[in-house]
Amino acid sequence: MAKIFWVTCPQCTGEFYCHWHELRHKGIALLCPYCNHHFLDEESPKIME
Repeated sequence: MAKIFWVTCPQCTGEFYCHWHELRHKGIALLCPYCNHHFLDEESPKIME
């Protein structure tokens, strides 16, 4: 089973999940599916692993 983490968008506070091995602590910008805001996982106000 793939490991995921839930992230909260710092702009709209929408929550969505991402693939942990590909995106967590990689310095890759995440794209919010709700408002199209790009941000790093470290910028999220809430992360659930």
